[in-house]
Amino acid sequence: MSSQASRFARPAAAGASLQLEPGDDFGPRYRIESLIGEGGMGKVYKAYDKDLDRIVALKLVRSELASDPASMQRFKQELLLASRISHKNILRIHDLGDVEGMKFISMTYVEGEDLGDVITREGRLPLERAVAIFKRLCGALEAAHAEGVVHRDLKPRNILIDRLDNVYISDFGLAKSLEESATAMTRTGEILGTPRYMSPEQAQALPTDHQSDLYSLGLIFYEMVTGDVPFRGGSMLQVMNQRVMQAPKNPQSVVPELPDYIAAIIMRCLEKDQTRRYQSAAEILKDLDAGRAAPTPASTLVIPEEPAPVAVKAKPARRGWLIAAGALVVAVALSMAIPSVRNTVLRRQFGAAAPVPEKYMAILPFRAPADDEKLKYQAAGVVESLSAKLFQLKNVHLASAAAVETASKKDSIDKIAQDLGVPLVVQGTVQGSGDKISITVKLDDVPGKKTLWTQEFSGMRQDLLTVQDDIYNKLVAALDLKLGNEDLARGATHPTEDVGAYDLYLRAKSLQTKKDEKSVKDALDLYDQAIKKDPGFALAYAGLSAASIYMYDSTKVSSWSEKALSAAQQAQRLNDNLPEVHFSLGGIYVVTGKTAEAIVELKRALQLAPNSDDGYRRLGAAYLANGRKVEAIDAYQKAVKANPYYWKNHSQLGIAYGRFAEYDNSIKAFREVLRLDPGNFDTYANIGIAYGREGKWDESIQAFQKSLELKPVSGTYKNLGVVYLFQGKYPEAINVLQRAVNLSPNEQLFVGTLANAYRYSGQTDKAAPLYDRAIALCFKAFQVNPRDAGNLGYLALYYARKGDYTRALEYIRRARSINGNDAQLIYNEALVHAIAGKQTDALHTLGEAFQKGYKPEEAKNDPELKALRTNPEFDKLLNEFSRKAN
Repeated sequence: MSSQASRFARPAAAGASLQLEPGDDFGPRYRIESLIGEGGMGKVYKAYDKDLDRIVALKLVRSELASDPASMQRFKQELLLASRISHKNILRIHDLGDVEGMKFISMTYVEGEDLGDVITREGRLPLERAVAIFKRLCGALEAAHAEGVVHRDLKPRNILIDRLDNVYISDFGLAKSLEESATAMTRTGEILGTPRYMSPEQAQALPTDHQSDLYSLGLIFYEMVTGDVPFRGGSMLQVMNQRVMQAPKNPQSVVPELPDYIAAIIMRCLEKDQTRRYQSAAEILKDLDAGRAAPTPASTLVIPEEPAPVAVKAKPARRGWLIAAGALVVAVALSMAIPSVRNTVLRRQFGAAAPVPEKYMAILPFRAPADDEKLKYQAAGVVESLSAKLFQLKNVHLASAAAVETASKKDSIDKIAQDLGVPLVVQGTVQGSGDKISITVKLDDVPGKKTLWTQEFSGMRQDLLTVQDDIYNKLVAALDLKLGNEDLARGATHPTEDVGAYDLYLRAKSLQTKKDEKSVKDALDLYDQAIKKDPGFALAYAGLSAASIYMYDSTKVSSWSEKALSAAQQAQRLNDNLPEVHFSLGGIYVVTGKTAEAIVELKRALQLAPNSDDGYRRLGAAYLANGRKVEAIDAYQKAVKANPYYWKNHSQLGIAYGRFAEYDNSIKAFREVLRLDPGNFDTYANIGIAYGREGKWDESIQAFQKSLELKPVSGTYKNLGVVYLFQGKYPEAINVLQRAVNLSPNEQLFVGTLANAYRYSGQTDKAAPLYDRAIALCFKAFQVNPRDAGNLGYLALYYARKGDYTRALEYIRRARSINGNDAQLIYNEALVHAIAGKQTDALHTLGEAFQKGYKPEEAKNDPELKALRTNPEFDKLLNEFSRKAN
């Protein structure tokens, strides 16, 4: 029976009497398969979507709701808000439509049952399964809350579980939309929230926020692990009153063997005082993954370093003394139950345990015969396998593959180790003959000039996975790493047991590293073949996703981004504990503008690979796209700390500083890049951008020209062209901008900047078609990321330059509604006003941009502000903010 059916199998609601039969068409698009059930909203049908060739669930909205325009408008707005969440554990809402006056919602169809039915049938769930479900619910809520969406009616009936145990939260956003119409309904509890799962603030009709969902989540977790509920009464009113007035009973009173940390997490979710409750779902996940619960803020105990002086008081009466002594015993026992306190006390009593040594190391590419392609990609596979497992160990700091690739070009092991900043280096050689393979691995202490371990591993090629396990285990022993059960379990896990599928995967990875369209397309085909051989191969889906993201970046064809997202979500369904899976999801969410979800996924990846500088760079990019300066800079600084010897970490930090107009810090970071990698052409280009932002044209041109000497790329030609435009050198600008467009014809910014050059030089006949082309490219990009504020900002400028001020204003306002504090977008709005001749508006907005950190030097020379320079208020504004900057 479908999960939707169990949730709506109730008597038919008034106003929902329309009866559709199997085979009936519902409008031109849908064919009814069956009635699933009925509920407070209306009837729910399983239907076939003829346009998209898929099965969906159709919920027909009851007529008294559908006939109320205000109610439907609120409902529509909430659905639109909820539809912004694209998380694998949230039931997707496809559309709100109308067929002959009958309003309906189409959503993903789930074949399975709801959690309420599961608990009713099975009672208390196995702890492992309950925790797995709970983690998925936490992840879904974290993504929803990051978008400002609160469920308000979370309960087991709204949690769907399909036949593969995938979990989905349904009816997101419906409670808030309907609560203002609740006075007209008889099923008040269903609309305002179900009393059994209400938070104390809901029970008191107080304002609610995301913490109400966390309380309800705690009740659900309680019920999963105990088969019981923490509050019982003769009526719902009694239950609601208990929630406000009483503390919940500890779940260990129902299930004594329940782990302490699970009970503690549940009890913190169920705190009546919101300041003592968890503040986010991410906090809950952190405690779950750590296998402990942090104390609530008000209950944290601090043990003083030295005994505090004791004040002498009158001796209490015997009864009072006994009570006081008993209280002291209880207090000490409770304090010792807290791990941090217990460890502090025991360390003082018996001495501190020896700290686990940190290992800083690099795995160099294993050598293989140049004429044996199969051995070459198998050698790369061994390195990838070892790296993936070591990256997940908290006490191992492993140089990233990209850093190793750069450093390994050096001519000596001493220089390589010095460049990577690691004392330990792993090297290997792979040889083969027929079906046999032989791998020799050694571990060197480079500063100590000694080999710590070396060993040869032999086997059949089809046993490569087993050979890799043996290498990893022996390397861990040689490193003297003391692994816990969880680390041991991860190390013993294979990405697939199908040797043929693994071989296809390794070939695909090898091709993907060549980073050209043909090779990546060939890699995509091999990933597909690997998945056909092993449909449960999560790592192959992650590779498919990464390759599809590359194809999208290269072609800007939206279908590639869709394929990337689909592959990453399937990888997560198959194995939620692979860092590569969450890195893939984070990458595609950044590309498609879902930065809140990207941040959630990348944080999860870093929990699994805590010392990954690549992970921190990705997280920094997500924060940067979200306009969150402090978090972005912090993430990039953590990448530098994780690996200070890799130039890219400093480069990304410099770009982030530049984004927030901290050009001195930006150039300082780029100088560090050049110290590590003197021939880095990108870094010279980035220095050119920083100098250009400050109006230092000569230094900027010099840096861009040095970059182009090292490698002529389209982006650098474009940036050099912008400097020429600001200097009024239009022929030179047109020359280099045309080169940029020739190299990257699908980059709207390059096309639009070339149009600017023609327009500034008076060649409007050549500018107009280029603006049209740039506008078309902007709209194409919206197919992938409709919330790309930067893209909207450029679109506004192109329309303004074409003379369409109304559309320009519409798009720049939409851009700022997405990211209202971005200095570049505010400056773009000032340009729109200036182009339209609205000088007062332009000056006002320009001042706002300067307040947000935009440098006045650029405005002094911007060709678009030429007319504004005759206005005395313009000089006053520049002088005011130039003084503040100094």
